[in-house]
Amino acid sequence: MPKATPTVFCMRSMTLGAVLMLSCILVGKTIVAPLFNDLSTPSEQQTLELVQDSLEQHSIFSPSGSDLLLAGAAAMVDSLNDPYADFIPPKDIRNFKEESTGLFGGIGVMLDKDWRIIFPLPNSDTAKQGITTGDAILEIDGKNVSTMDSANITTKLSGRPGTAIGLKLRKLNGKIIERQIKRQPVPSITVSDECIINAEHGIAHVSIKSFASTTPEELGNALQRLNSLGMQALILDLRFNLGGQLQDAIDVASYFLSGEIVCRLRPHTGDEYLKYADLQLSAYPDLPLIVLVNELSASGSEVVAAALRDHQRAKLMGTRTYGKGVFQKVISFRDPKFAIKFSAGYYLTPNSEIIESNISDDGKPHGLSPDFELEKQTDEECNAIRLWANRIRVPEKYFAQVAELFPEYLQHPRPKDTWIDTAAQQLISDLKQ
Repeated sequence: MPKATPTVFCMRSMTLGAVLMLSCILVGKTIVAPLFNDLSTPSEQQTLELVQDSLEQHSIFSPSGSDLLLAGAAAMVDSLNDPYADFIPPKDIRNFKEESTGLFGGIGVMLDKDWRIIFPLPNSDTAKQGITTGDAILEIDGKNVSTMDSANITTKLSGRPGTAIGLKLRKLNGKIIERQIKRQPVPSITVSDECIINAEHGIAHVSIKSFASTTPEELGNALQRLNSLGMQALILDLRFNLGGQLQDAIDVASYFLSGEIVCRLRPHTGDEYLKYADLQLSAYPDLPLIVLVNELSASGSEVVAAALRDHQRAKLMGTRTYGKGVFQKVISFRDPKFAIKFSAGYYLTPNSEIIESNISDDGKPHGLSPDFELEKQTDEECNAIRLWANRIRVPEKYFAQVAELFPEYLQHPRPKDTWIDTAAQQLISDLKQ
């Protein structure tokens, strides 16, 4: 019996040794090995930091960390081979935000080539301070405009809303005045050329150049004016409209729908989801419509056109659209200030039709095919139509003065546009049925 004791001790020792060995293996695998790997093989993020540090410390060109970061971000965006991706550097951030919101800071005036004021925008600080048609800008913040180029003058006049700028002006009677003008948010005009083109049948026309945060309200105001003039049917002109903000395009479609699906969104990650028309905006759900589209109707304009077509609210007329059927994500960064924009998913029509033509690899033509196909317009015709649509209407308050002092601003006749004529005839025919 006394000889049994060493055996028990040995068994206990072996068990303890096995446990310790297993523990060492587990510690090695779970703790030591990862630490060793982290030290020997840097992560992608660590590698980028090492590259940046190496260039900052050892390059004879002494690049700043900020410049290297911007160059790296731009290169990463470029590597996507995404035809719609973009890197927005610090110098372009302000313009990018202005384009996407439809607002920029300025003094709110239309100027001729000699820096004479054709008219100020009503309710602008400029107008409130008595500056009016015919006044000539002589100096901006003490600098004579004759020594400045047009780009410099435009930059000087624009700026952050709420900031002030000093102007010296010469009135029509020769009097010199000086004013401190507060810059204000100035809406860019995205809706234009609203008019009744056939009074007998109440055929109206309105053009939407892009979709910004101001667009739904602009369209609402334009439709109210047309309605007061006897609108019975509408030509909604989306030619040359390359898109803009998706939600604003959805709001535009909402004016002519009754809460139906506007588009389907299929993100890169996650499930497909639907975007619906806003019932609160549904002011013209029964108005007869023709939508004009061409090869430069893209993105948001294709969303609007497809939604109105799929719900039998409108016929499309023109040529096949561009075929941009992706939505983009924009991420802004603060230090340094820059932004990146890239394709984050696809949108489809309410009937699940694929719009995208530049990324799709199925070999099929995409974009929207019109119900009524028209002959493609010439470059000369297109330029004249775009120039006409981009003009800004003279406020009634200044119309007489502008007609006297700047008659050329009002004397551009509406260019001949066979597409509008054809659309009007189709609507007249529809109204008679």
